[in-house]
Amino acid sequence: MNNGDALKSLQEYYDIQNPTPDDEFKFTEALGYLIEETKNPKYMCELGWYYCSKKRFDLEIKYLEMAAEYGYLPAMEELGYMWYYGQHGEKDYDKAFYYFSKGAEGDGTNGNLWCKYKLADMYRFGYSVEKDEDKYREMIEEAYEKVKNPRYLNDPFPEISLRLAGIRAEQGKKDEAIDLLKKAKRFMAERLSVETFWGHIEVMGRIIRFLYELQPFDTEEADFYDLFYLTDKPGKYTAKHNGKKVALEVIEEDGEKAIGYNGKWYRSFEDLCQKAELGSDKLTTIYDEFYDVEVVG
Repeated sequence: MNNGDALKSLQEYYDIQNPTPDDEFKFTEALGYLIEETKNPKYMCELGWYYCSKKRFDLEIKYLEMAAEYGYLPAMEELGYMWYYGQHGEKDYDKAFYYFSKGAEGDGTNGNLWCKYKLADMYRFGYSVEKDEDKYREMIEEAYEKVKNPRYLNDPFPEISLRLAGIRAEQGKKDEAIDLLKKAKRFMAERLSVETFWGHIEVMGRIIRFLYELQPFDTEEADFYDLFYLTDKPGKYTAKHNGKKVALEVIEEDGEKAIGYNGKWYRSFEDLCQKAELGSDKLTTIYDEFYDVEVVG
């Protein structure tokens, strides 16, 4: 095998819709060869992500850590989040702090900023480091300056704006906080129209609920995502889409909530955002086509 053969094997694998075990063996062999020959951390991450898809988390971690040793930012970012949230069942704040710290040393690029704001969170809550809210505020202010004119939907603009809104609210600058939250909401809505990743939906919920802590809720200006706020309480709600009413019902029993929509039930508005459809479209894809959100009971 040479580099050309290995790269050809990778391309062939990506062109196959339902790879066989033999196809997967050739793919991992090609990546293993490229890792050995080129020491390129991109291939290390690629092999790590493959093993993640196979739930071989030990091998995923092995290759991500190998890439991180070469200073590869995507690997440091992923390892930081993996250990911070315990994505494979185990949290380790010391490891998370290590990888976020290394990833935050960069120059304000996308991955660097994802690491930086999570590192700021660790200072805020005192995870693996002495609690330092001044350091937290300083890091969020710096990160916002780098991300305030976002170029890509995966820029952490809404996540950082949400945190800066909290800082502004504590400073008594409520109007600035509201403006930050509204901008974060618009940006996140665009991101969710492309990908309904659960973590991003959860952030949108935090943005909406915080917004209505700071300003009164106005049904005349309410849109689809404002249902995050409304559906926190039992009741019946409607919105219009192409002139037709769309109905939701929220019930709560024994502390458990369920949201009914189009003959199906969802355990939260987050769950509905991830799964519910109108026709062949996810609701998050056509969020801007809903209007006249109302409380009806």
